[in-house]
Amino acid sequence: MLVYTLPELAAEFKTSKDNIYALVNLGAIQSIQFSTNKVVSIYEAERFLRESAGKQFDQVIKEAKRRKNLEKISNVVNLKEA
Repeated sequence: MLVYTLPELAAEFKTSKDNIYALVNLGAIQSIQFSTNKVVSIYEAERFLRESAGKQFDQVIKEAKRRKNLEKISNVVNLKEA
């Protein structure tokens, strides 16, 4: 299989669909939209696992949320400076 749907990836990672959707929405896992389905390539899934090795899954999600919030703050600051 070259790609996983998000529910398939959740099953493969043995986690909830909500966790996978959160990671995709936060940008921690890159997805591609095909018609009505978002899919993740096997290479992207492997990249995520390599970068997250040794970490608690809930900590990975917290870090992704923190990065996303910092990006938002940075964008606001950049808009104010412009």
